[in-house]
Amino acid sequence: MQIQPNERDKIAVWFSKGLSIREISRRLKRNPSTICRESKRNRFGNEYVAIHAQRVSDQRKSKTNKTHPQKSPWVYSYVLEKLREGWSPEQISGRLELKYGKKVIHWETIYRWIYDPKLKDKKLWEYLPSGTAKQQSNPFLVVLFCFCFSSLHFTARWCNSI
Repeated sequence: MQIQPNERDKIAVWFSKGLSIREISRRLKRNPSTICRESKRNRFGNEYVAIHAQRVSDQRKSKTNKTHPQKSPWVYSYVLEKLREGWSPEQISGRLELKYGKKVIHWETIYRWIYDPKLKDKKLWEYLPSGTAKQQSNPFLVVLFCFCFSSLHFTARWCNSI
């Protein structure tokens, strides 16, 4: 359970009186680590101020409730449209960032979406410029990787299993 505004008021008063974290946690019937985390996260300079702590907590909470870009209908349709036009996920992500001045969706998120097993029937990988179902590993790079890191025990076992 999250710390309530009235509890933050009490914490601020008790900190100003010099009570220890353990004593505050005992009075609020909370774990000492909860009070310690609260005081570290929501400090205002070197002091704990209840109003500031509540505002910071609310801001943090509002950020977590943002809709994931992939769930946003306009981002979904934009990505799908540009994939059908032959754009790469890097191009789509870069264009959205240029257009809106901030990262809207990361290109790796688009790749994860394309290769998501739940969306396998849509065959979204066919829209990629290469048109391959999965990127094939380059045998030369595997050998190079094994050569460079052959002293590591787990890598040697991994190289031998290929």
